Amino acid sequence: MTGTKDETRKIAPRRRIGLPLSAVFFVAFYLYFALEIEPQLLYHGAGLIDNFPAFYRGWDFFAGFTTYPGGILEYLTAFLSQLFYHSWTGAAVITTHAWLICLCTDHVIKAVGLTRWRGLRFVGPLLVLALYSQYTFHLQVTMGVLAALAALCLYLKLAPKGQMGSGVWFLAFSVGFYAMAGGPYLLFALLCGLVEILFRARPRLGAIQLALGAAVPFVLGVAAFGRRPHDAYFQLLPLSWRISTLTSSELMREAVWVLILFLPVALLVLGIAQMLLRSVASRRSRKKARPSPRVESIRTVGEKLLGDPARSRFGPNLGTAALIVATATTLLLYRNPKVKTLFETDYFSCHGQWSKVIEIGRENPYHYLVCHAVNRALYREGRLGDEMFAFPQRPEALRLTKQEALWQKFDMCVDMGLVNEAENALMICIETYGERPLLLHRLARVNKIKGNISTARVLLGALAKVPFWGGIAGAELARLDADPELSQDAAIQHWRSIMLRQDFVRDADTLTLLLTENPKNRMAYEYGMAGLLLTKSIEQFARNVDAFRPAAAQDPRHHIEALLLHRTLKRQPIDVPGRTIPREAKIRLHEFFQALQQHGKDKAEAAEALRGPFGDTYYYYYFLGG
Repeated sequence: MTGTKDETRKIAPRRRIGLPLSAVFFVAFYLYFALEIEPQLLYHGAGLIDNFPAFYRGWDFFAGFTTYPGGILEYLTAFLSQLFYHSWTGAAVITTHAWLICLCTDHVIKAVGLTRWRGLRFVGPLLVLALYSQYTFHLQVTMGVLAALAALCLYLKLAPKGQMGSGVWFLAFSVGFYAMAGGPYLLFALLCGLVEILFRARPRLGAIQLALGAAVPFVLGVAAFGRRPHDAYFQLLPLSWRISTLTSSELMREAVWVLILFLPVALLVLGIAQMLLRSVASRRSRKKARPSPRVESIRTVGEKLLGDPARSRFGPNLGTAALIVATATTLLLYRNPKVKTLFETDYFSCHGQWSKVIEIGRENPYHYLVCHAVNRALYREGRLGDEMFAFPQRPEALRLTKQEALWQKFDMCVDMGLVNEAENALMICIETYGERPLLLHRLARVNKIKGNISTARVLLGALAKVPFWGGIAGAELARLDADPELSQDAAIQHWRSIMLRQDFVRDADTLTLLLTENPKNRMAYEYGMAGLLLTKSIEQFARNVDAFRPAAAQDPRHHIEALLLHRTLKRQPIDVPGRTIPREAKIRLHEFFQALQQHGKDKAEAAEALRGPFGDTYYYYYFLGG
């Protein structure tokens, strides 16, 4: 008996144990988005995304979406977008979205008899992966694609078998789906027509469906809802002017179109190929001839490469290998850590995480916005005058004078006392990016500083209806109720004390105006001095230090270096009453001059050789930097 059992154990086939391939893929998909992409950065926007939808709780907001075709789907998209506030919920939304696209694609492929091509169900998720890896936001359009695929699945599953019943069911379903989804109805009608013509051998029904796909938007959208033809046909599609006029929608637009057209093109190509193969097979059967080995090998190559997804497990097979290669290639081509750096820098700045901003500045080469954020972080940490030249610098980045990055500007203007300039930047940002919660919150702050309490209440009341912002808005409204003048709010009182009250034209020396009105405005002083250092205006720097230097304040390292350099170049006394230069600074300057002379007039060679020992000094920046 023992021998028999051993033999039976040896003969019995081994069961394959493991997780389904799709399960492993989407678990990794979620972790990648939650830990690497971090959808909260997309929610924040950083002034780089202008197509993120606004959302408010309440019937009034919802009712506005019921007046036009596609409004319900647009409302749902706006709601789901708010879950990007946390990376883990945002990653769940994206992963579920990609999984449903995969599931619907798989159902369609099986329903039309293309089982060996089921591996193509991963094309949609890979395109979603590519879109978000570039930090673009196309959820409205991709939700339309998902809605069209889900509608097709319902049609394939629920429509009656007969042509008449299928036609009536399609027409009735078209009315409801178009009212809900708008433009994506065109994709649904196209897919239904292709399925009927190419796979169900019902060309008349398919042609009727394609004709209805063209007619329904006109009859319902234009005639019933009173929409313009363009809006009636293209709502929530990339052709819509509401989408195409936004700057962010231009990024990765080709990938969006591939996502939209992938399944129709696949059905068209595979359907025609299947019809041709059936025709060839029919002729061969009439001749009673077997297919040649070459034809048999061509017929099975797709199945061998893609495997049988119904039985697929995560293990060493060609289907798994193909998916791994496709995923790795997508990440290699589209993952964009440089863009993520810009999002992270602005996110950390707006949330006051200054040490993280400084760390980003250490790890990345010069970028206009990063340089600006690093300088602001150094000021907040009390290190601007001591460490700014340890980082790459350009004069225009200090106050964003090369190009107006208004999103990054409003917080800096408030901290400096330029409250009206901050308000102007915020109003333009709201016009450009929509009613983003951060902008509403900052605009409410500006109005509190200016004493416009009623306006601040309106803005905070609107903010209270935004998911995840209710607590913040409620707490600030409660403080306004308890102290309408905000006399006990130290931050508001500080901003009021440094706020510039004098009118000025655009090219005025605002820093001098700020310091004239309030010599205790520390940020105006430090930024004014830093700006003169960056433009190498050391003579003006020396005059302003004498005029505006806070009493009993200790000069930071770079100020001392600039003063010493100015007096040395002007052959003035190094030490003057009340302003003695430390001996260490004098030694450091002497060593720098000696090292510089060794390289003669070769500035490039000197810059490379002296960067290590002197790169964090103002001497290096003045002679070799900038």
